[in-house]
Amino acid sequence: MSAVGNEYEFLAEWKIRHIPEPCKEPHETYGERLKSWVLSSIGIDGVAQDVFLYLENSKVATLEDLSKHIKKEPEEALEVVDLLYSTGLIERLGKAYYIRESLSASIIRRLIPRITESLRIIAKAESSVRTDAAYYSIMRGRAFSDIGSAIVACKEISRLGKSPVGRVVGVHSYNDETIEVEGPVSDYGHTPQHLVIITESGEKLVVGNRNSRGADVKAHTIIIRGEKNE
Repeated sequence: MSAVGNEYEFLAEWKIRHIPEPCKEPHETYGERLKSWVLSSIGIDGVAQDVFLYLENSKVATLEDLSKHIKKEPEEALEVVDLLYSTGLIERLGKAYYIRESLSASIIRRLIPRITESLRIIAKAESSVRTDAAYYSIMRGRAFSDIGSAIVACKEISRLGKSPVGRVVGVHSYNDETIEVEGPVSDYGHTPQHLVIITESGEKLVVGNRNSRGADVKAHTIIIRGEKNE
């Protein structure tokens, strides 16, 4: 999205809805209704749903094919195709459009990262205009690049009668997006090496090393500090 005077030109636009899941009965139509629910939840309705399902069944189609199917002019069909493409549900090769992955895989691999990146750019742009030194915070504690060393620090802090708190910068295991989490260290272990951090929302995140399997977060930097027990 770019500014034009006081207006904006949209480079991409997504609509996300939180709507009730369909009932599982009747079971015979549940799969069809569930797919429609998923598509509606990410803003794909009406003709757009029709085009997606048509591509899913036909494997590949041109803009002309899609125009004939929905009985619309090519320009109108192109708007629908652009919506599906920007959402990450379909692929384009020359004049042909096709679906490469399952609906859930497309959402996880393409839609979520695109939305996340757009939000990151927005937040970064806003933060760049603020130069007040108070905005920047000092990360107190000892920094480590591996979980094993962080565990040793946690044990030392506990031995001194304090509670270890961790701040982790790493990547989320399911989509490799960079994230930062902070909270009390509720547990740790060596098989494999990991920390369990409780976030502000109360969620427990398992933090592992960069090559860890099964961890929620693969850590690049771990900062450990101690706080007095209440």
